[in-house]
Amino acid sequence: MRVAVLMSTYNGEKYLQQQLDSILKQTGGFEVDIWVRDDGSTDNTHRILKEYEKNGKLRWYTGNNLGPALSFISLVKKCVGYDFYAFADQDDYWLPGKIQAGINLIQNCMCPAMYCSNAELVNVQLLGIGRNVYRQAPRLDFHTLSCAGGILGCTIMFNNLLAKIIQKYALPKKIVMHDSYVAIICAAVEGKLVYDENVYLKYRQHDNNAIGVSYGFLKTVKERLDAIFKCPKVSIADQAKSVTDVIDNQISGEKLNWLISISKYKDTYGKRVYLAFSGKTKYINLNMAFKIRMSILFGNR
Repeated sequence: MRVAVLMSTYNGEKYLQQQLDSILKQTGGFEVDIWVRDDGSTDNTHRILKEYEKNGKLRWYTGNNLGPALSFISLVKKCVGYDFYAFADQDDYWLPGKIQAGINLIQNCMCPAMYCSNAELVNVQLLGIGRNVYRQAPRLDFHTLSCAGGILGCTIMFNNLLAKIIQKYALPKKIVMHDSYVAIICAAVEGKLVYDENVYLKYRQHDNNAIGVSYGFLKTVKERLDAIFKCPKVSIADQAKSVTDVIDNQISGEKLNWLISISKYKDTYGKRVYLAFSGKTKYINLNMAFKIRMSILFGNR
């Protein structure tokens, strides 16, 4: 059984060695290959990667700066022929049983399948800050995922059947993040999505996180306000269009129509209202529902 651990690096010298060592210490009945795509680092990341490559511990290459979302998807497309795939950030720390836990829950799936888990929020010294990422299970239904995302990419594993779909088609033009893109595709093609409430990863929080989790009252309030009133560079409308452009022939009529409605939700105020208050989306709590519904209403999702 072969597992490809996919990592996109960018100026990751500070925590990269610790993360790579934690991946290399994984235990279970599988073989691991680490594939790294460097997204244009200017620090000592290349030197570190060369050292690990020289010792036969990983393979890596560099390319134009795509940003983490497209960098990860390009890795999926490059690394064909594995039984399972796992996303890895450059600055976290994996507990030894992480990969095997994912394999255990999706190895018997005869359809495209994706696994994700909880993670412990830690500081730069890997000390816990008193909470996990998820206080309750994330929503994994297609309609909610396509509007909310919310899957922690560094915990994701998926099988070869899902990877083949991504590998078959062109690199998407615009996606919010690689994790939401993979999750939406899995749900769109009637795949299986599995959440594990157990913790197998220390999710390091620091000032240079590409994506982080807000904690503390003031940080949470700021994140909520930004989500509602700031327009992101890539919206759920852009991502929905990218999904339909790539795999529309594999999506059923109702789901395809839903993605098309998301891709056009900014066109009129009526479309915003329809998507913002749709009963098809089931957010995990009232705070999340308010944030997402209002951001859609203002055209900022």
